[in-house]
Amino acid sequence: MVPTELVSIQHYEHLSSLLENMKEDHCRLSIVLLTGSTPLKQSKMILKACTYGLQNGDINMVIGTHSLIAEKVEFSALRFTVIDEQHRFGVIQRGSFNSKLYSASPCLRMSNTTRDDSSEDKVFMAPHILTMSATPIPRTLALAIYGDMSLTQITDLPPGRMTVDTFVLEGNEIGFQHVFQMMHDELTSGGKVYLVYPVIEESKQLPQLHAARRDFESISNKFDSYTCGLLHGRMNSEEKYEALKKFKSGETRVLLATQVIEIGVDVPDASMMVVMNAERFGIAQLHQLRGRVGRGMRKSKCVFCSSNSGALNRLKILEQSSDGFNLAIADLLVRGPGNLLGKKQSGHLPDFPIARLERDGNILREAHLAALKILSISHDLSSFPKLQAELSMRKPLCILGD
Repeated sequence: MVPTELVSIQHYEHLSSLLENMKEDHCRLSIVLLTGSTPLKQSKMILKACTYGLQNGDINMVIGTHSLIAEKVEFSALRFTVIDEQHRFGVIQRGSFNSKLYSASPCLRMSNTTRDDSSEDKVFMAPHILTMSATPIPRTLALAIYGDMSLTQITDLPPGRMTVDTFVLEGNEIGFQHVFQMMHDELTSGGKVYLVYPVIEESKQLPQLHAARRDFESISNKFDSYTCGLLHGRMNSEEKYEALKKFKSGETRVLLATQVIEIGVDVPDASMMVVMNAERFGIAQLHQLRGRVGRGMRKSKCVFCSSNSGALNRLKILEQSSDGFNLAIADLLVRGPGNLLGKKQSGHLPDFPIARLERDGNILREAHLAALKILSISHDLSSFPKLQAELSMRKPLCILGD
């Protein structure tokens, strides 16, 4: 499951090409694409075919957007789920796959009160879930630290990728003169530039915000030797595709866009990004945006312009680190882990009496692994006399003084 149709199509095409290389017919897997933006008639046909295929097992893999967690989509044996860009989904959305229980037929998917005690446990198993993100949101990081999720870090850059030089500048007259000079130098040397905006249209309530449509004419005049393009969320799919196509081909050298390019946009020779009003974006979102450049062999740079001088210190975290996990920890410190037993994904909770999540995460994970190791050996603490003695001394006193 991915958050946008563009990314789902990319995954579908990539996996389809990989599966075509499987020569043995008995190993060949069937794969389908399920999204919510196809024409109604075609959508009904796809949904009917997918639902039937998913129920009887004729379809092995399905890639899609939020459509996958709709109640009308049934699975006969959903064993493994991957949620890509998990920070773009809500708590309930990410947890919806837990209700897609493994069952031999849809009629077996009933409440616990109607289950027969003689039923095999595996019939009602929830699927394994892998969530993926370049920058885990604070809640996810906290759950991993508490031990509710296992954590795997990929610290190496993909093959051929280079680190992106990051700069944080104040969005005043001097700052923009410097930014436009950097853009001019980049374009002169053959590069391509993203200009990212927080809004499409000018806002009367927030006049300090730069708007993509308003700035399009002035940027086009300033860089009149190069063609500028525009990309935002109000454009239809064909318009978005055409804008990206021109940028990829080099017909457009400067692309003014909103955060619609945050995920799923791959232009390897795009070599510079400028984010206007960067203080309006979260750390994870800025890190995702920065990932749109530095995808090819050309050395790339990213500039965050802030109209609020008070936000410069927060943005400088990105200037100092390109490690998504470290940025997630910084985000946890700023935003808090949220309500781990509820739906809130940010906000501060009372700390442990001794440990702090953002500071002592490694110790907490080691303690969790140690506990799992002990339980895998025996549930009887008599096998661990030193641990049993330590815990007996730390046993809290009864409120009555016993």
